[in-house]
Amino acid sequence: MPWRSFSLDAFLLGLQASPLYNEQQFQQLDGDTLVQLHDDTVTALLNELIPVRHVSYRVQASSLWFNDKCRTVKQALQLSERVAHHASLLSDASSAAAVSYRCQRHQYASLLRQSAFWSKRIDTQQLQPCQLWRSFDKLLGRGKTPLSSATDASAFHQFFDDKVAGVRAATAHADEPRFTSVPAGCKLRLFTPVTQTEIMEMVQALPNKQGLSDPLPTWLLKNSIDVLALFWCRSFCWSLKHGVVPSSMSQHTLRRF
Repeated sequence: MPWRSFSLDAFLLGLQASPLYNEQQFQQLDGDTLVQLHDDTVTALLNELIPVRHVSYRVQASSLWFNDKCRTVKQALQLSERVAHHASLLSDASSAAAVSYRCQRHQYASLLRQSAFWSKRIDTQQLQPCQLWRSFDKLLGRGKTPLSSATDASAFHQFFDDKVAGVRAATAHADEPRFTSVPAGCKLRLFTPVTQTEIMEMVQALPNKQGLSDPLPTWLLKNSIDVLALFWCRSFCWSLKHGVVPSSMSQHTLRRF
């Protein structure tokens, strides 16, 4: 995997040498230009340290039940096997790496054997052989899905009608909302500028997940926020001052900023 050759120290040094760390180079830029500068700089650094590699692979129809949990355990097993090979022979009972590999191998085999999907299918349809074989054919990619099983527009519309009706029924006896009048002369004239400390605290509180539109994985953003805090402080303050969200951020709802 490319991240195994990634160097956090080299990435941080690259950020410190980039315009993102030099306030004079981004102080006069507007919001859209700031975001574009960040994305271009980060993308260039990552492409230099871990170039993008396109890999094509075919998913076997018979392995559709192989879920993300199985895939994660398999990747950990492969890594453990390489570590054990590098340390000693896999048959060496005194090697901690070999023992760890064997334990993970048993865990992976056990996970495959106790597939809940297959067990549930067999238990619920064992008295209906025809239905059981149709389920297996569908799982293995054989045959075609009958048109009657497709969701049409009316069923899709009915689902949302039922959902809204359920919410209204659940809140029918709720108390009426209460509103407080704004005192006379109260005005919001300006926002308090965002500080670098607040930026770092907010970033560290983020969950470790990201979307496809994020230029940085969240774990890497947390490790480099000390360098990027000044840049993002300028970006947030510009947005609050002008009352404008940069267009690239407003278009991608999965962005972290």
